[in-house]
Amino acid sequence: MADETLSIRKGSLGSCGMRYHELALQRWLNSTFYVRVGYPIPIVFATPMDAFGAFDRLWRSDNNPYNYLLALVDANGKPLYEPYPSNVRYPLISVFRRGWKYRAYQNFSIFQWRPINWPTVEREVTLSDLGETSVGHRPMAWDYRWQIDHYAMRPDTQAYFIEALMRCFWRTGGVPQTWIPVHYPAWGRYNVRLYLDGDIENTTLEEPEERKNVEFRTTFTLIMEGFSVDQDIRIVPALWEMLLRAQAVNPGELTSALVLQEQEDLRLHNENYAMLRRPHLPPNVITPEQRLAQQGTYPPWEVEFQGTAQPQAYLNFGRTGTDPASPYFLGGIPQTSGYGIATVVT
Repeated sequence: MADETLSIRKGSLGSCGMRYHELALQRWLNSTFYVRVGYPIPIVFATPMDAFGAFDRLWRSDNNPYNYLLALVDANGKPLYEPYPSNVRYPLISVFRRGWKYRAYQNFSIFQWRPINWPTVEREVTLSDLGETSVGHRPMAWDYRWQIDHYAMRPDTQAYFIEALMRCFWRTGGVPQTWIPVHYPAWGRYNVRLYLDGDIENTTLEEPEERKNVEFRTTFTLIMEGFSVDQDIRIVPALWEMLLRAQAVNPGELTSALVLQEQEDLRLHNENYAMLRRPHLPPNVITPEQRLAQQGTYPPWEVEFQGTAQPQAYLNFGRTGTDPASPYFLGGIPQTSGYGIATVVT
């Protein structure tokens, strides 16, 4: 899978903004905070009150996701964690969703994003693959907010965690911040801003209960400047139509011009001149004869010019040559020339 997101099905849990932003946050926490180097602190997505209970249930399950901790030993070779029914141990990190806030200054969802990507994941890209592109609306900007709680049984463990937390936000720009990668469906991998909202608070009980261990707890809030991605992707030709007129176009004519009347594949006979000027193009594995047999031929369209341009001309879309000696010239317009406004007649 090229970018870890192309196989996500639309409508599935993996396509939800909450899901792929939480996975990005979890990867960042796992790669930043450790029990020992190489052993990430266990993370549970739960409320602060339910964090230890959720961790305990997962530790007792048959497919314990934290069983990597069983290989962790101290300097004397003694295991720091023991399998169930032994009690689970701290440290522990809980993640709790606090809400979502619309971010207007970075939002462009009313616009279309035309060249999202080529609609193929094949390693061997052909010339025919380059003739189509994915189109969708630009993303909506939302702030994803989480409350993070760190639990420890020793003050030095808490101090080590707070120091590591401070240092990972060294890219200060008004607030402590950093950038982390997020894998978006259809988009791929992008870096987004993650910053600390408010203070790092010590929420350890001032008077712990008698005959109970002291639980050192640290609380802070993180905000990720994420995006909600439009997954209603459409596949369209990579070339766009032009409406040429010497005067203003009324709404009716503009609507009719945008209605698809006929399609023409400019890959036939390698006639996409704009694309062919690019270097290092892959070969077209489908021969023009095979393509013609599949799609047939189309008659030229008659185009009436107004204003200072030619009074009458004929365009054979997809077969317009720039060489007057070409059988496909037919009064066609070279791409480098400037003409008046044309209206499709037939």
